[in-house]
Amino acid sequence: MLSLIKKRKSDGTRAGVVLGRGEFAIALVKRPAGGKPLLAHCSLTKTDDQRVEPALVAAAHKLQLARVPVSAVADGEDYQLVQVEAPEVLPAELRAAVRWKLRDVISFHIDDAVVDVFEIPDQSRRSQAKMMFAVAARSSAVQRLASSVTAVSTRFDVIDIPELCLRNVAALLPQDQRGVALLVLHEHHAQLLLTRQGVLYLTRRIELPRSETISLDDDPAHPSIDAGALALELQRSLDYYESHFDQTPIAELVIAPNDARAERLGDALNNETSLRIAQLDLSELLELASPVQLTNSLSCLHAIGAALRNDSVPL
Repeated sequence: MLSLIKKRKSDGTRAGVVLGRGEFAIALVKRPAGGKPLLAHCSLTKTDDQRVEPALVAAAHKLQLARVPVSAVADGEDYQLVQVEAPEVLPAELRAAVRWKLRDVISFHIDDAVVDVFEIPDQSRRSQAKMMFAVAARSSAVQRLASSVTAVSTRFDVIDIPELCLRNVAALLPQDQRGVALLVLHEHHAQLLLTRQGVLYLTRRIELPRSETISLDDDPAHPSIDAGALALELQRSLDYYESHFDQTPIAELVIAPNDARAERLGDALNNETSLRIAQLDLSELLELASPVQLTNSLSCLHAIGAALRNDSVPL
């Protein structure tokens, strides 16, 4: 996405770094010529806010991140992802033209934004204007993140957004060949992605409706989700994908992270939809140097997705 430094040749190894409040995650992925990518390292480190950057430097030195390309991941509060009509301009003028379109769309001043774009597949309705995704990130946040990650690697070359990191994970799913829905559960919302053959068609944030029915199996920290209301939102997105992109229906839903909450939701959605539902199992997609737990934080999943970035694949 937001390329910062001239790219160098790589041996297929890339690191992903996520900086959060009081924590950071690092993933290291090696892509062999054939077979599954190898997740050589994945860790989540929690510390106090003042110790995040020193601890990141120490961890990066131990992992020798200075030797590999590094992707950082923007925080969800620091950017906006929107769809805009693709301006009919020369490629060199595209970002400037999109910036002008975003001035009344984003919630912060356009002069404070770094803008990048990536394509949306053509819609089936030829009379409609061609659309594209635009990312507007706060310049101060980009500079702050770049400064922190540059301190750990001179080969830091790009800032990604979580949606594209998750797209990289979805692209490894066998269901992605025919089209798949990936639903990533946060505390109060879910991120839905619809992909096919590594192409991101749709992504949206869905607020998780709470169920009024209380089960004895409920986790007090994570009340049950109203599966019926969520199923309706899922179907709306799937109908949009099918009609607007002239695609065959998506029949598979994968939920992440793979924990008790996701399993309960999957069971409930089985009764509300005709989708085939599975839980995300990284061991089926990657060779794992050691087991990976995603239940305590999604930062590791985003870091893995960032490390899976493949520069030969169009955004």
